[in-house]
Amino acid sequence: MALASNAIDAATQSEGSLAVIRKNGVLKVGVAVNAPWVFRDSNGQWSGLEVDLLRQLAQDMGWKLDLVPASWQSGIEDLRAHRFDILASGLSITPQRALLLKFSHPYGDYALGLVVNRQAIGSDDVTKLQSGSSHTIGVLSGTVTAATTKEYFGQSKVVEIQDEMQAIKNLREGKLDGFIAEEPVPTALAKTYPNQLHTLNVQTYGRTAHGFAVRRNDGDLLDVINAWLIYQQASGWIRSREDFWIHHPDWVQLTQ
Repeated sequence: MALASNAIDAATQSEGSLAVIRKNGVLKVGVAVNAPWVFRDSNGQWSGLEVDLLRQLAQDMGWKLDLVPASWQSGIEDLRAHRFDILASGLSITPQRALLLKFSHPYGDYALGLVVNRQAIGSDDVTKLQSGSSHTIGVLSGTVTAATTKEYFGQSKVVEIQDEMQAIKNLREGKLDGFIAEEPVPTALAKTYPNQLHTLNVQTYGRTAHGFAVRRNDGDLLDVINAWLIYQQASGWIRSREDFWIHHPDWVQLTQ
């Protein structure tokens, strides 16, 4: 990952991000596509579970929300280079990433899922995919899921992709035989396109917790985010948004 060329804001260095956010009234958040947590809808607007959470956080704190497009390839380094204050992308919490940034409390945890093209794979089961096949499995580049996929399905051709929406299109068209992602993505796609796609059970291969990320020296900002998460989890509001985005497949239509 290459460091962004943007110069680090001197005020942020001396005062800390929370002080600058309170002074300017603007919360800058880097967003990388990872539906249904973060994505652009059919109208080009940012949408998803994390977008809902961030909008409510900004509203509750009286801040303006500035969503800054980021990518999985450079998001962590862009955060460290002060391009934005928080990284939001359905980011899995790992000890390795914690060497580079600080995570909020998790707002949810998600199992791995595998959705396959019916015509391409047909009756092949998970064991056949593991033991060696000519199938092509897509996975979002730079994610924990990508590493897990290579570990368990290395005998198949594992393709790291940059654009999740294009990967879904390729899967439906048969250019990819399968796509591994965190639930609810595989199940939602299979429910939306039952004549083209179905799922194979790989939940035993992994489960990850998601959280927001800040720079390692932004403990004050992290305290506010964690307090807000606790507050809204207790109120039931976060559960209601997760029910909308995670437990129903309707969001798939918003990506078309």
